[in-house]
Amino acid sequence: MKTQKAIISFSKTKDHELADIGQAIANKMTNNPNYPTPTLSISDLQAAITAYSSALIQAQDGSKADVVAKNASRTTLENDLSALGNYVNLIADGDALKLQSSGFPLTKLPEPIGILDAPILTVHYGENAGEMAIEISPIPKASGYIVLYAVVPAPADNNDWSSKTMSSSKATLTHLKSGNKYVYKAAALSSEANKMNIYNFSTPIEKIVP
Repeated sequence: MKTQKAIISFSKTKDHELADIGQAIANKMTNNPNYPTPTLSISDLQAAITAYSSALIQAQDGSKADVVAKNASRTTLENDLSALGNYVNLIADGDALKLQSSGFPLTKLPEPIGILDAPILTVHYGENAGEMAIEISPIPKASGYIVLYAVVPAPADNNDWSSKTMSSSKATLTHLKSGNKYVYKAAALSSEANKMNIYNFSTPIEKIVP
């Protein structure tokens, strides 16, 4: 199970946002009982924020040297935030309340996908005897698809049907009995559906195998 962590890389953060993020962290980390012995003193972090903010203002209409100075100050601030973030992650150890109290932006937890909608199933004759071509309408967020098929009359229990899992929306069923009528149905896969063994199946289709 994935847990949240403090984000420790700020290389893609916009210049004008970095100082605000740093200040929010400094404010939250000051005298924070969850983090009694930070590896970087908050006063040192505040000094890096102040230096960067001043350099950023100077660089807006300044010389190339001012831009170089701003970039150097940014690197210092990024490194300080990264070092402090590593400490936060170590101490918090996945505790969401402790992480939130740090002021650091946090990684996002994956949202559960749930049981996906039933797809639309199309069944065509295959290129060879005993083959049927399967085509499933793509379902967003599906990790794959499952096709159940059985000779008519089909068993009442899905576990007694033959099955084929697919990583894409197209496949060919082989080694079917020519001349027999089969029924086919398909569902989209997700981690939640797989764990619960609950699927929304398409409308069953019956076709005779060539």
